[in-house]
Amino acid sequence: MKRNLVSLAIGKTLIDIDSRRYAEVTKHLKEKYNIDLSDCYQHPVPLRETLKELYGNSYKFMIESIKENLSDFPDHVEIVKFLDALSQ
Repeated sequence: MKRNLVSLAIGKTLIDIDSRRYAEVTKHLKEKYNIDLSDCYQHPVPLRETLKELYGNSYKFMIESIKENLSDFPDHVEIVKFLDALSQ
């Protein structure tokens, strides 16, 4: 369930910013790391690196948006760990 929450939060963030972002990020994750958005819960570093590569310093704004979308779940240790790894 947490994996799905994280995947939805990432997807919502990307679509809210610009629907093309979702397609760009998922394509890059698949081509470079052979993972999907749902895998990012367990592997947040490739997501962070993808956002950096594609969007430069704007990646920080995207990570903050993902955090905001997951802010209703601060007591879930695994989600907090995901967000910490994503933010480093």
